[in-house]
Amino acid sequence: MNNNRKQINSEEAKAAIKSIKKFENSSLQHAIPSPWFGMAMSIVVGLLVFLIGAGLRDYYFFPIIALPLIIAIHRSKMKVSPRATTSKKTLIALVGLIGLMFGLIFAGIFVRSLYCTMIGPIICSLIATFTIYWISVSERNEHKNKIDQDIGS
Repeated sequence: MNNNRKQINSEEAKAAIKSIKKFENSSLQHAIPSPWFGMAMSIVVGLLVFLIGAGLRDYYFFPIIALPLIIAIHRSKMKVSPRATTSKKTLIALVGLIGLMFGLIFAGIFVRSLYCTMIGPIICSLIATFTIYWISVSERNEHKNKIDQDIGS
């Protein structure tokens, strides 16, 4: 019996690993959400909070239709999607975000009914807009940090 085993050249193995890391980082770079996606989402969510808080029921459907359209357009432009697992931290953050949005809507309605002015819904919608935008910027930075860590190691 003849064992035909080839010795693997360490330089070739290092080059192959480096190539795989480069491909992985390139894929992660394509998975980073666009800054325009975060801006569009934050504006639409802020608009929805304002419209509900202001009681303008005739216009609810604009942001309700725009939200899935923005998500669909973003998904169609993405070349790759990162593998994501839903963690307990993510679920807690989602529940907290939904609670915050409901709280802002109710605060806008309360201020509007108490003072008969639109300043409450406007302020609540601005808070919602900046919160969603801050979350999108944080997500982009998290992706970039992961890419930078992978390049460094």
